[in-house]
Amino acid sequence: MTIFQKIILVPILSLILYGSFITYSYFEQQESTQKIIVLRDDYAPILQIVNENIGLFDKLRDAFKDAVLASELIWLTDTLTIKKQIEANLSLIEKRPHIIEKAKVLQVRKDLQLYYISAKELAEKLLIENGEWSVDEKSIQDVESYLNISSQHFVNLRRDTQQAFSQTLNETNKLQSDLLFWGGIISVSSMLLLVIVTFTISLTTRRSMYLIIKRTKELALGSTDFSQRLERTNKDELAELVYWYNKLSDKLEDDYIQLKTISITDKLTQLNNRTRTDQFLPAALAESQLKSTPLILVVLDIDHFKQVNDTYGHLAGDTVLQYFANALKKSAKEPDYISRWGGEEFLLVWSNIDPDSAYIKAEQLREKIQAIDFPEVGKVTASIGLALAEKNDTPQTLISRADNNLYKAKELGRNCVVLNSRNTN
Repeated sequence: MTIFQKIILVPILSLILYGSFITYSYFEQQESTQKIIVLRDDYAPILQIVNENIGLFDKLRDAFKDAVLASELIWLTDTLTIKKQIEANLSLIEKRPHIIEKAKVLQVRKDLQLYYISAKELAEKLLIENGEWSVDEKSIQDVESYLNISSQHFVNLRRDTQQAFSQTLNETNKLQSDLLFWGGIISVSSMLLLVIVTFTISLTTRRSMYLIIKRTKELALGSTDFSQRLERTNKDELAELVYWYNKLSDKLEDDYIQLKTISITDKLTQLNNRTRTDQFLPAALAESQLKSTPLILVVLDIDHFKQVNDTYGHLAGDTVLQYFANALKKSAKEPDYISRWGGEEFLLVWSNIDPDSAYIKAEQLREKIQAIDFPEVGKVTASIGLALAEKNDTPQTLISRADNNLYKAKELGRNCVVLNSRNTN
């Protein structure tokens, strides 16, 4: 995933999440609005009917009392009208079972009927007996009991209606509060997530960019340490930049190695050149002196090489140099050092070898050279001077002694090896 995709993904996800929440909130708001409409169109009329029934029941009770006090039997017909009106209201309430349970309404209807029958019977007895209170006590108690029960039922209906109204209103308000709460939570969470992701991406991107800039600056300032490579596991734009930076480092390293090799390699013989020898010899001599191990410096010169160039030409002379260099390579063993010192002169460094063994080795090398048939030229010989490194030697003093022994070999007739006072031909 690219850095751009990472940065844009969080806002998109946040928008999707928030959009989903807004959509959900919209439908919940519609439902809440519908509930408010129900409260207006449903609960309010029912509450009004319940309150009306309480008033009608009180009126019914008073109608029975007035009929008895007025000794008017015909007034009892008014109680029937009131009763029917109450029952009609109860029928309306029954149609709203979600507000008041139907069983409760049926119970109210039943107890109201019992009250009405008992109250009417009591009133008729009293009217027939001309107001004389000789009616049995049980009838009076039954009327009072049904009166209290019915009265309590109507009060309970009002209470239940109010409770249902309050509960629905509270649920609607709670839903609105919850929507506001979760809306805030989602908004804050989205912002925090956006900040965290952006901050994390910024840190990782900055760290990678800093490393790339640091390494590029080092290379631009000439650093030859190509061992460091950058790593990036994420597949993004920076990973691609890191990949091509590493590719560039590989190319620069290959070019540097090639240039370095060219700078320290003799083009004609492919041996180490004098520049490389100026670097190698001081280090080898210092190591020999530090570890107290023997070190032999060998200087070789092709005999009469100027005559070869003059007689056969410089191309033939170059061929002799190449064959001569190959002979030195074939005779070398680890860790022998071989270089072209200049012109027809070559320099060897042998470590961990005693003078006698070095002398024998040099003699064997001279014989191998003498046995080679060089193209066009035929036989060629070499003079060899050896010098054993001493405790206080410098590269210059060591080379100087080896050169002196080489000159002695020349003076002795060439094609010989000289190590201090020893020589052979």
